[in-house]
Amino acid sequence: MPATASAPRIDERAMGAGTTVRFVLLLTLLLVSSGSMMQVVARGYHGGYGYGCLLAAGGDPTQGTDRGISARIIANHDAYWACVDRYEPAAPWWLPLLGLVLVAAAAVALFLALPHWKVRRGRLVPLDVIDHDGEIGRRMAELAAVAGLARVPRIVVDLTAVTTDAVVFGSDRRPIVCLHGGLVARRTADPGGFRARAMHEFAHIRNRDLTITYATVVVWRVFVVLVLLPYVVWYLTAIPTSARSPFWPGETAFTTRGLLLPVCMILLVYLARSDVLRSREIHADLAATRWGADLRSLAFTVPAPVTGRLRRALGSFVELWRMHPRWTLRRDAVTDPAALFGVQALPMFLTGAAAPLIDVQVADYLPPVASGTWLGRLPALLVAGLVTGVAGIALWRAVVHAVLTGRRAPSGVRAGLWLGAGAVAGELVLNRVTVLRWFPDHPVVLALVLFAGVAFAWWTAQCAELWVRAWPGRTIRPAMLLGLAAAWLVLFSWFVWWQSEGALLASTGTVDPAGMQLILRELYGASPEEHPAVQSAIGAVWPFLTSLDTPLVLSAVMALWVVPLLTWTFRPTTAPPSWTLGSSTEPGRREAKGVPLQRRVLPAVLLGIPASWAAVAVVMGYMHTWQPPPADRGGLYALVYQAWTLVALVAAAATAATVASVPASRHRLLVALITAEVVALGGLAGRFVFAAADGCFQPLNTLAVRCHWLPDPAWTLVQSIMGYVLVLAAVAAVAAVLAAGIVSAARRLRPTTRSATRDLPPGPRPTGRLAARRAATAVLCAAAVAAPLVAAAQQESPGPATLSQVQRVVGLDDAVVSAEIRQLQVKAWWAHGGWDLRERYRTDVVRLSKSLNDAAQAGRGSVEPAIFGPLCTHMGEIARDAGRYFDAPDQETRAFWRTFVTQAGNGGRNCRKSLADENGDLFITSMNELIEAGKALEAVTARMPR
Repeated sequence: MPATASAPRIDERAMGAGTTVRFVLLLTLLLVSSGSMMQVVARGYHGGYGYGCLLAAGGDPTQGTDRGISARIIANHDAYWACVDRYEPAAPWWLPLLGLVLVAAAAVALFLALPHWKVRRGRLVPLDVIDHDGEIGRRMAELAAVAGLARVPRIVVDLTAVTTDAVVFGSDRRPIVCLHGGLVARRTADPGGFRARAMHEFAHIRNRDLTITYATVVVWRVFVVLVLLPYVVWYLTAIPTSARSPFWPGETAFTTRGLLLPVCMILLVYLARSDVLRSREIHADLAATRWGADLRSLAFTVPAPVTGRLRRALGSFVELWRMHPRWTLRRDAVTDPAALFGVQALPMFLTGAAAPLIDVQVADYLPPVASGTWLGRLPALLVAGLVTGVAGIALWRAVVHAVLTGRRAPSGVRAGLWLGAGAVAGELVLNRVTVLRWFPDHPVVLALVLFAGVAFAWWTAQCAELWVRAWPGRTIRPAMLLGLAAAWLVLFSWFVWWQSEGALLASTGTVDPAGMQLILRELYGASPEEHPAVQSAIGAVWPFLTSLDTPLVLSAVMALWVVPLLTWTFRPTTAPPSWTLGSSTEPGRREAKGVPLQRRVLPAVLLGIPASWAAVAVVMGYMHTWQPPPADRGGLYALVYQAWTLVALVAAAATAATVASVPASRHRLLVALITAEVVALGGLAGRFVFAAADGCFQPLNTLAVRCHWLPDPAWTLVQSIMGYVLVLAAVAAVAAVLAAGIVSAARRLRPTTRSATRDLPPGPRPTGRLAARRAATAVLCAAAVAAPLVAAAQQESPGPATLSQVQRVVGLDDAVVSAEIRQLQVKAWWAHGGWDLRERYRTDVVRLSKSLNDAAQAGRGSVEPAIFGPLCTHMGEIARDAGRYFDAPDQETRAFWRTFVTQAGNGGRNCRKSLADENGDLFITSMNELIEAGKALEAVTARMPR
């Protein structure tokens, strides 16, 4: 419905917070990209780029990211990064930072000089020069007072400009308003137009647009001149060198994306800057209109309406590139500013595209050892904050405006689709999941990125609407900050998971079944013939579950349902709100539509928790039917028992979430999340009781032999699956919402009358039992806080392997490569460490032979430990380093190399022992072992390229 005079007025300065955060996002992207490009150029000149270490590890750059790259790096992690640090080092850490300092200094200098340059270049004159009687100055002072400015800004006139226009530039502290000569000349003939122009520019000053706008302009110009142009020139000069590489057909995508990255960033920044400037112009129009300016008096020509779908689409595309909004949009926004508070597709797409770019480029500053530590999570923390600030604030603004003006609140799904689509586009521009290919080996995994954007926006919009309708305070900001903090945590956990597990999954796919069979056999003593179907299912799911069972992910899942649950603690009221998102306190209007959450959640919870207990009992009864002897009830039997218990608890949570969300007409996602998690917690409590009393009920006996109350083993069983259950319950809740949507769509298709009991009439929430709701909420919140703490305590002990630890590391020696690639692998293996180890060993052999000859010539009947001890120790160290180095790429050389490592290690160890024990026979044995090691090493040398 259109806005009316009684609708709440939302302060433009506060509503511009989302635009300000977008400015911060742009500045961050520009600065981070500048440092990253400088690092690329510096590393290229430093000699740090190449495939030598990858080839030495046995990788094939032409095979993409599966067995060719990612698996080799995983299998040789320590040796690979040691090789990179020595032979392909990154640029000095201070070099890109120095470049950033220079860029920032140049931007500051340009920012300070830009106003003076504009005045001097345009030959602008002070207003006093032409305003002899002070009439124009007094009028400007009156308009500045109406705009609420503390003082009249500096005013200059462009006498050469015949247009009736004006512009403001400078900074928020020192603004400069430039009046065109045509506007000054027509001030008497068109006083309304003069007033509208002046008030519009004063609105920019009042909204504090100048500093951040011109800061973006100067940073952009400095970036283009000092960073972008050198990067493009360097990259173009590097293409001929890459074209002569033997990997050129395979690295075309890698090189092209490296050049495509700055192009995409230019488009991204330009589009985002244009979008922000258009938004600022409309906000200035609204402020000027509120102060009494008549926008219709401005000398704009209203274009004829565009007809035709193709022309409208082309016009919308052209509008994206304009820095000033078209007149029709400005006119419509003044009439009904709802468009300003809608969630637009372009900012969402740009935000999603910027997220992976910033994530990867910030990570370039961190050392490789930071991976997996809290230092390595800083990029994810930064990116999550920026995305939450841009997309989250935009969604909250849209929901608040819709609720206060009686409109339908946005669902967030459409905005999430654009956000996720942008993130997918950003990932395809990068080399994180594609490496040497145009698309990742498993592109279907990118659907997770799209779904992550949808889930974030969907939850944020529903949570915002729930809090807006329930919040009793005088300002919505505390509730908004709480909701945004939870969204930040969720995004943070998502980016951390995607960095460590998701990107690897997209590049290498599922785990190797043979590898998981080995792990199950090692940990649980399972034989391949014992329940093969169950073992296959556990092996396929286990790595993904372990990658999700972290304190961070569990904390995010808890925040998803605890934050909306807290609305139950407020006292119901029918009084209209006395707040807006802005600074004003004009009354708004909230309608108590729909059914409160607890009316849908409580019945499903009361049915779901007993159902989960019954499901656990069924699992125990099934396990009792093939209960082995007491000595064999561990291992695979216990693993299968836990797996079926996990399935039972998650199935009960999913069923309860579906029952709760199907009849709910609004807030389905929140209803499903709360229901599923509460039922999961109740089911875990029942699981503890059943496990502690195991052995007391004959049909349900599983692990215990006799009836005892055993809380400690029971808690161990619950603790081992608690994280899995709670995380999968959240996934089940989303599936339940999708099922509820399908059911609702099917009902709408049937030509039947709606049941009168489906939607209760609008009305206030129930006023009774507030204390009981608060007590129940406190208990559930305590359980939600305890769950991540329990997961953190459990991680202190070694647990099952994660996805990245078991990812395709079986059978790598049998990878098939071409003869040319194999030759390059052997050459790189020899040049990046093999030859160095051979020279070290030969040097020690020469020293050892000389010492033996000297001892024989001197007629000494025994060797001296002071002479031979250091030599034996050093040869043992060489054997240790050779064992840590990459295995030889081809099979024949590999056999000789392993013989060398074994014989040299035995010889050095026996040599030291013989000297300590004064055992001459053992010393002779050690010398023979060292001689055999030397022969094997010479056989390796003979196979190396000359």
